[in-house]
Amino acid sequence: MSSHEAVVRITDAEERIVHWVLAASCLFCLFTGLGLQFQAWDFIPIILGGYYATKLMHIYSGIVFAGMLLYALYIWKKDCTFEEADLQWVLKAGGYLWPVKDLPPVYKYNAGQKAFFWILIVCGAIIVVSGFVMWLWNPLSVPAIIARLSYMAHAGAVVLLVAFIVVHIYLGTIGNPGTASAMFSGEVTRSWCKTHCPRWLEDREKKEA
Repeated sequence: MSSHEAVVRITDAEERIVHWVLAASCLFCLFTGLGLQFQAWDFIPIILGGYYATKLMHIYSGIVFAGMLLYALYIWKKDCTFEEADLQWVLKAGGYLWPVKDLPPVYKYNAGQKAFFWILIVCGAIIVVSGFVMWLWNPLSVPAIIARLSYMAHAGAVVLLVAFIVVHIYLGTIGNPGTASAMFSGEVTRSWCKTHCPRWLEDREKKEA
């Protein structure tokens, strides 16, 4: 971001803290989960103090992830509600795959970002619920099939979510230069807003006026 460009504050401190705590807890859960699940990653329990310590870290970071997931739903649900124009955005692939001249103007988040948010919420909920079943499962009170299904759901949701996280990281950095600053400093350039969230920028400037 060049120093002479007009900047706009697009995220506040609360949003950035929730984003980074959610991301950190999610990635740490993935890191510890790999160490617990696969022998090829057994160096992870070694550096973290053993399998028992790693399991505890996995569980408690999962609790943090669950709390942040609920808080993220609270603060972003409104902005990530789908609109009629989102379908047109999807049909035109957001202009990422071929040139588009009449792309529907976006408010704060485009249809792809909204879709990622809801995939995060759904996959995250599956991961949390299945994780609690795996953690608290008692063979005397809960059928073994429930535990088996929980392990399958846990692993499947993690694989799906990781795939979307990789795309999210790419589009938030290399794919859309200038986007990452929204979650670091909270500020982006006005020209970035005119490209990525023109309706939100127009609404903001009307309120300020």
